[in-house]
Amino acid sequence: MGSLMAGASAQDTWQQALPGWNWQFPRDHFTHDAFRTEWWYATGQVHTAAGRRFGYQFTLFRRGVRPPGDRAPVASRWVVDHLPLGHFALTDISGKRFYFDQRLERGAFGRAGFAGPDSQENRLAWVGDWAIALQPGETFTLRATQPGVLLDLALVPTRPPLLNGQHGLSQKSAGAGNASHYYSLTRMKTSGTVTVDGTSHAVTGLSWLDREWATNQLGPDQVGWDWLALHLSDGSDLMLYQLRRKDGTVDPYSSGTWRAADGTSRHLKQGDFTLTPVPGRTWSSRKSGGIYPIVWQIRIPAESLTLEVAAVLPDQELALDPIAYWEGAVDVTGTRLGQPLTAEGYLEMTGYSGPLKALKQ
Repeated sequence: MGSLMAGASAQDTWQQALPGWNWQFPRDHFTHDAFRTEWWYATGQVHTAAGRRFGYQFTLFRRGVRPPGDRAPVASRWVVDHLPLGHFALTDISGKRFYFDQRLERGAFGRAGFAGPDSQENRLAWVGDWAIALQPGETFTLRATQPGVLLDLALVPTRPPLLNGQHGLSQKSAGAGNASHYYSLTRMKTSGTVTVDGTSHAVTGLSWLDREWATNQLGPDQVGWDWLALHLSDGSDLMLYQLRRKDGTVDPYSSGTWRAADGTSRHLKQGDFTLTPVPGRTWSSRKSGGIYPIVWQIRIPAESLTLEVAAVLPDQELALDPIAYWEGAVDVTGTRLGQPLTAEGYLEMTGYSGPLKALKQ
């Protein structure tokens, strides 16, 4: 998703994602503005007491435009160090409707921004009236609106931050610094309201929050990725991403993280799992021309895990300018250790409506 942020200059003055990051919380919930790109990325499925279901995606991005070495004081309040961008999508699963929107603000005059750990600001990131904030007790709040839709949720972590990759360093391609610092809050108890067409619904459910910051990531032969975050009914959590190459093969830097119900976790390398689209189960977009696989099979032999992942609605594409991608709620069935289980979560697919330049600079 970092592909939505176009180029920058003075690359050598941006900090690189390298081994040895000193993880500290809550500090690392806040911005890391020495890196060029960063995002706060929440997804989840929630439901009413009567069983009406919704899925949501809410992402706020920061793209640096003035490297740390170029931030001399300026007189104009229109000069900014970073460009903020937001994406918000809601899937009305029961009503079979999909809503999406984006926000882009220059960030001048406080209209958008990002808070550092020493700030008195409880908002971590905001774009207009879209915001993710950190409240006392380490409760996260999300608020976003678009025509006909309002999201107002509180997310409470039930497990400590999960470091993805090798000790939180997620290598995306060959070479030092072609990586991100990446952690997840995987199973967040969620409550609040979803408003659709003027009707407000009290909801509860589970959410997943991803945090990444980087300066470089993808290589020139990588054209897109498929990413999944799942809450399994046995209490385990699973994140996978599969990088796709120009020749159609799976990139060896594809990766994932498995967290068992008892809290133990392990890094999954590309050879530890398969993520395969089911032939013939696709959806074609009239808006972007993209053809998206909407049913997938997952196998993790070491966990005796086999899953089938299916989109709750075929059309969950954010047909945005300058890029379109598919991001939506999924339902899952399968087995682990021979026992049946279910799961719910989110699937993201990029690069199907055209090649990406994601985070290559």
